[in-house]
Amino acid sequence: MTPIGCNSEPVPDPTTADLRRLWDGFCDDLKAGADHVLDPDQPWDATDRTEGLRHLLRSLARGVSTTIEGGDHEHPELAWVHPMKFGQDNPDGLYQAARVDLSHTYRLSGNVGSVRYLGFTMMSFDFDGGPIEQLLNLNGDQLGAAADGGFSVVFSPDPPPPGSDDDTWFQLPAHRSNLMVRQFFGDWEAEVPADLHLECIDPGPAVSRLDPDGLSSGLRQLLRLSVAVPAFWTGFGRRHLDRGEVNTFGHVSATPESTMSKGGSPDQSYGQCWWRVAEDEALLYEVEVPECSYWGVQLGDVWYQSLDWVNRQSSLNGQQAVIDDGVFRAVISHREPGIANWLDTTGASQGCITYRWNQSASAPVPSLRLVPFDDVADHLPADTARLTPDERAESLRRRRRGALRRFRR
Repeated sequence: MTPIGCNSEPVPDPTTADLRRLWDGFCDDLKAGADHVLDPDQPWDATDRTEGLRHLLRSLARGVSTTIEGGDHEHPELAWVHPMKFGQDNPDGLYQAARVDLSHTYRLSGNVGSVRYLGFTMMSFDFDGGPIEQLLNLNGDQLGAAADGGFSVVFSPDPPPPGSDDDTWFQLPAHRSNLMVRQFFGDWEAEVPADLHLECIDPGPAVSRLDPDGLSSGLRQLLRLSVAVPAFWTGFGRRHLDRGEVNTFGHVSATPESTMSKGGSPDQSYGQCWWRVAEDEALLYEVEVPECSYWGVQLGDVWYQSLDWVNRQSSLNGQQAVIDDGVFRAVISHREPGIANWLDTTGASQGCITYRWNQSASAPVPSLRLVPFDDVADHLPADTARLTPDERAESLRRRRRGALRRFRR
């Protein structure tokens, strides 16, 4: 029975109609985000395209964690997402990020732990909006940590107050930015991650419920992170292929240019190229290892995301690798070569390969040679370290356990 004075059909609430348009527009834009994944002109196979759609889903999950959730500028949370899977993410890394507005003052405190490398970067994340601006870079050695690893530093638009420790107070421009944390593990089974807490010391009251304007802003950021940023990194990696930088680091300088405008760490030298290996081939990787705090090499796919490094040995670092007289030699192949330093393609046939030298005085460029898989032993020293099938199985069991330990999984 319809109450007197009411129509039989309910009158839509204008706010509800606005929210419907907002949500439908977001879903339409998200749907269009698959255009670069499913582009028939790209030389990808069906599995590559399937992985591309998973890449978009991973990016969506990461974006929800850091925009819709994860705190705001005045109530920041150092969020991490597993799996990270974008921008050729480092398999040895635990990445964390928080939004900050440097018109406020923030305190970062905690314990540095025992990871091989700990770095902090205050920067913009506008990959699709021009060069990235980096305002500050610190590593774990620059935090003034006590003997037990405890530390506390301040980021502020104001100068340090009288009597404060200038070495732990960083005056920065009053910009909206992001704090990015890189933790790189050498020994996945033993190293202890840094315990970090970020707080705004002059916040306003927390906003606990999301209003339409907040949702609209969050969805715009979410689309950028889940569609525009993955497309940027996919194009970045693809340009190696377009330039013919396939199975060679010949284009990489031993004194590399800064990558800070793309979000790279100034403590780190990078080298990248496209790799392509057939079922009956192997790609031999060789380099003389410099003195450094950390180094690693990894395989990625056509979407510029790391291959499965939890269950497969698609990456190696200085703690995991076997070194012969200062030289690191690895075999990149689809099949098990019986070599300790095997980089497993996990079924992918092409993608990006990346190496990192961290806090190193030099940046040697590795060599790559494509050889028949059956001839691998002829191109390696006779005493090259090998693994039996049982030893490989045990190595992978420990690898998986160490990887999941990092993420409390």
